[in-house]
Amino acid sequence: MKDERGFTLVEMLVALSIFAAIAAMGVGLLRSSIDTQDAVQLRLKAMGGINRVRALMANDLAQAVQRPTRGQAGEPVPAFIGSPTGFAFVHGGAPSQDGGPRPAVERVAYALTGGEWRRAVQPMLDGAALNDGDRLIGEVDAVAVRYRDERGNWGESWTSEPGDRLPRAVEVRLTRRGRAPLAMLFLTAPALPPPPPLQAPVP
Repeated sequence: MKDERGFTLVEMLVALSIFAAIAAMGVGLLRSSIDTQDAVQLRLKAMGGINRVRALMANDLAQAVQRPTRGQAGEPVPAFIGSPTGFAFVHGGAPSQDGGPRPAVERVAYALTGGEWRRAVQPMLDGAALNDGDRLIGEVDAVAVRYRDERGNWGESWTSEPGDRLPRAVEVRLTRRGRAPLAMLFLTAPALPPPPPLQAPVP
């Protein structure tokens, strides 16, 4: 007669315990993999946003022009104004909002406002005000901006006088809440050479 003895209760409990332990480890590995993937996606998204901000600021500053403007009261406004927390200047290459004919230049400002690094635009150069701007980077606790002159010296402020001069480079350091500080360095458009002197016609 064949031995038809099955598993004992103890053997079944041991097998179920082993299976439960393996299943728990599998669920933990899967959860860890999903968390890692989510963290990588968030990191890539944040890096993509920072890269877009870098590209936008680099494009604006690379097309800075030596063009002073007029304020709402008709007061003169230098071509480039810089402070430790932001700067404003005129740049070329601006798109037309409505497709109508207008100069492809606009005044743009970058500044820390309400814990956000924002970009404001003034499409009409003279007699208009900057708009409220768009948020570029949020949760910013502090910002430090420096400007480099033609001699290689750095300063925390800038004025275009005399001669509507532009800084050679602009450095922006953002202190973000719960994240590593962000340092960005940009070159501005090279200064235009002075026009050649007029020569008297040869008789």
